[in-house]
Amino acid sequence: MRIAYTPEHDRLRDELRAYFATLMTPELRDGLRTEGHGTGGTPAGEGAAGGNGGPPAGEGVAGGNGGPPANEGVAGGGEYGDGVAYKEIVRRLGEDGWLALGWPQEYGGQARSMLDQLIFTDEAAIAGVPVPFLTINTIGPTIMRYGTPEQKEYFLPRIASGRLHFAIGYSEPDAGTDLAALRTRAVRDGDEYVINGQKMWTSLIEYADYVWLAARTDPDAKRHKGISVLAVPTSAAGFSWTKVHTVAGPGTSATYYSDVRVPVSARIAEENAGWPLITNQLNHERVALTSAAPLQAALEEVVTWAREAKRADGSRVIDQEWVRAHLARVHAHADYLKLRNWKIASTADAGGVAPADASATKVFGTELATEAYRLLLEVLGAGGLVREGSPGAVLQGRIERAHRSALILTFGGGTNEIQRDIIGATALGLPVTR
Repeated sequence: MRIAYTPEHDRLRDELRAYFATLMTPELRDGLRTEGHGTGGTPAGEGAAGGNGGPPAGEGVAGGNGGPPANEGVAGGGEYGDGVAYKEIVRRLGEDGWLALGWPQEYGGQARSMLDQLIFTDEAAIAGVPVPFLTINTIGPTIMRYGTPEQKEYFLPRIASGRLHFAIGYSEPDAGTDLAALRTRAVRDGDEYVINGQKMWTSLIEYADYVWLAARTDPDAKRHKGISVLAVPTSAAGFSWTKVHTVAGPGTSATYYSDVRVPVSARIAEENAGWPLITNQLNHERVALTSAAPLQAALEEVVTWAREAKRADGSRVIDQEWVRAHLARVHAHADYLKLRNWKIASTADAGGVAPADASATKVFGTELATEAYRLLLEVLGAGGLVREGSPGAVLQGRIERAHRSALILTFGGGTNEIQRDIIGATALGLPVTR
């Protein structure tokens, strides 16, 4: 058996590389790094799920009920600067038909295979093109499966065209890896829900139009039974957020809900039936977290450096046996991860990814990233540990930053300890005990 890209896949890769080279102008790349100094709210969504208009942009943000400052530091220091370049890039990707090429045509996609979608994601990562993969690869498919016709009509074309962004609102201060312990409440009041609570680790909220929010709608039900998922506009009165800076580098946020009102039409699926939506979304997210492309690109950079860098005795760094062993180990494991992702993509086209397969891919891919970047740093030596922007930083500190950022992936989308429990219970038939 020959496992390789087909000629059609190779043509797609070439087309994407040429497209990304044209798309990513120096001005847009600079814009992704620019830290603005503005204040105020993020751009508003275009109304609640299936509804006829949500709150106007910025109206009543963080109502006067005390608590944290409203949308602290919105335009300063986000992962993609002030967000202007980021949203322009995503809109261009959507307008040119690339963003959702694996989606059905009825929802704005090209009905291409999941492997084609994977190739797009990989090539974007290599080219440094920001893609809202949580919105495209996890929330979009979940809305396709569970949303009402009105929700599909409203959300999916806007996501596919790059005009609407989601953030995930799951974890809480006392409900991180144990999502079923969440306490954020959504209380029914006529045709609306009134939401109160706090979420943690809400990444990219400064660019989001909506939060995909898990909230408890029946406090008397069993832990997994009384949860609903709501699409909450970030422009809603009573919603606010504050920045959380991490050692890893990428910023995240804490989000606050103070008597936030959304229409019942903002609820995805039935009331108290949110847990299957959460697990469906997380299955997609676990696979999306494990692209081999960034690691393979980093490996290529380090190999090139090791071939050119000289030691004190005049020999090349790559001439050392231990260096070649490190590089070979990273290459072999990254190649296996790529093949595993191909298998997952093929499985998705055939009808869906089993939870154990998604969890196994997530465990292997995220733990590989942490170990592989560590091996690459050993090859680079002391200069590899110097951060970006500091004198003496080898490869501008990119490998150091990647290593620092990789650890978060081991618990993003559900900790790897929980993933091993899922594998044991669903694939190996082991008993579930608590």
